[in-house]
Amino acid sequence: MKPLLLKQALPELQQIGSVSNLGATVVAGEPDVGVAMIFGAPTDNLNCGVFSCTRGTFVMEYPFTEHATVWEGSVTLTNENTGESTQYQAGDSWFVEKGTPVRWEITSDRFVKHYLAIVEG
Repeated sequence: MKPLLLKQALPELQQIGSVSNLGATVVAGEPDVGVAMIFGAPTDNLNCGVFSCTRGTFVMEYPFTEHATVWEGSVTLTNENTGESTQYQAGDSWFVEKGTPVRWEITSDRFVKHYLAIVEG
C-alpha cells in the first residue's frame, strides 16, 4: 500500500490542444487543455487525474460522472438545463452527473482541477 500523500506537486501535464479535441464546443477564446492521469486510463470505469485549461468559454456534455476540486485558478460552471451558475476557485469542489450539459467560463489565465471520474453509469 502506498503512503497517503497529503500534499503533492502538480504532475507534468500532457498538452492536447483545443478543448474541442475532447468534444467540447468553443464559445469564446482559445481554451487549450493539458491532462495527467493519476490512476487508470480515460476509458477505465474509475479513473482520476489532473485537467488544466487556459482562459475561454466552452460547452460540453459530461461524458462521465465526476467529482472535482479546483487546484488553481477560477471557473464559472453553468448547468445548461437549469441555468444554475456557480463560481469555483482553489479549494472548491463540485459533483456533476454524466450527461449534464455544462458551460465552462475559465476566468483565470490557467485553471487546474483534480478529478475522479466514473465512466459508466
